[in-house]
Amino acid sequence: MPIRAFVGTLLVCLGAAAQDCRPGTVGYDVDIRCSCVKDPSGQTCDLYKRNKSMYDGNGVQMWTPPPGGPATSAPSRTDSPAGQPARAAIRQDNTPYSAKLLPANTPFWRILPPGTRMAVGMRPQWMANSGFVEQLLRMAGPVGGQNVEEMRRELAGVDTVILAVTRPNAAPLILARAADVVRATRSESDPYRYVDPDTILVGDWNETGAAMNRLFAQGEPSAEAKMVDRVAAWSDFWLVTNLVSAPGGLAAKFPGATKMTVGAALRDGITVEAWFDTASPQAAQRLAERLRGNPKSAPIVDQMDGAQAAIQEVGSSVRLYARVAGGKGAPEAAANVPPALAPVSRAKVSEVRAGMSRADVETLLGKAHSVTTIQGSDEDIATLVYNLDDSGTAKVRTVDGKVEWVRFY
Repeated sequence: MPIRAFVGTLLVCLGAAAQDCRPGTVGYDVDIRCSCVKDPSGQTCDLYKRNKSMYDGNGVQMWTPPPGGPATSAPSRTDSPAGQPARAAIRQDNTPYSAKLLPANTPFWRILPPGTRMAVGMRPQWMANSGFVEQLLRMAGPVGGQNVEEMRRELAGVDTVILAVTRPNAAPLILARAADVVRATRSESDPYRYVDPDTILVGDWNETGAAMNRLFAQGEPSAEAKMVDRVAAWSDFWLVTNLVSAPGGLAAKFPGATKMTVGAALRDGITVEAWFDTASPQAAQRLAERLRGNPKSAPIVDQMDGAQAAIQEVGSSVRLYARVAGGKGAPEAAANVPPALAPVSRAKVSEVRAGMSRADVETLLGKAHSVTTIQGSDEDIATLVYNLDDSGTAKVRTVDGKVEWVRFY
């Protein structure tokens, strides 16, 4: 899933070491490309090696016979060297737990299990046109072989991504939401379950099953999910981490803090809210005094030239708020946020017929609320997603600019 490469790059640009697979680094914890360093014989390493070109951002490569060899068919995914047992088939469940599309404001971070070491959440569609994100991508260079424009197009097709590191030496737990989500996130070779028609959970089968139960259960959410509750509703990007086990000496920057939550909105300037949880009000007071002396020590804030910061103590926690308006702090101003598109009526969408042109659809319904295109196909395939005024969702699939089908959720 190349979106993982973007998550890693974003963390890199916010202060982590670039593509570093040493124990204790962000890459070691969250990058599947480090899986063979952690456990060369593990299932995650095996998954990466079988799909190396996909995870490196180059797409699935066609099989070619070895030089001088017969031009026969490609080996099966389950083929194994002689004398070794065949690999187990990747487990996938294509039946959504919820047949109806969950609302856009669903707190998907409720999937986080107790004891999560680090979790990152993003709303890529919100971030795609951010000048700050463009700056980060240009600083980092090509991501997984993709240039800035290619990555921007990929981001625009994905609504939500959550990546959680739950235990050392394990593949991350991932939630992704997009129209035609498996293809949009290139998860065809990953173990996944469908949450709803547009949302999947990717990862260890037992972990994704438990995550599904946490999402739909009415029980008490984990402490980490409650941390995310503070910032997730408005954030383009959020991060929660256990500072005790955080990589890169992060805990030393915030003495006394045990956990950290950061939320950031990057669409119109930069807004950051960070929470640092400590063991006592006294520890919070000491940390607050330290941050008042150097507020730019906080993540993302150190990238914000001219930011004004406000720091307050809230019980045993410290809250830091900082903002730069109009894209200051980045060499290029962030794009202004366009007015929100109004929902459309179900009756109006029902007027769309197979064979209509995409231009006629957009004349009838207006611009889609989101669009996903499928790259690498012989056909130009797009899925237009419209939010309905009855809280439902409609999807219009076009092939080579002509409507193939319309579906309601």
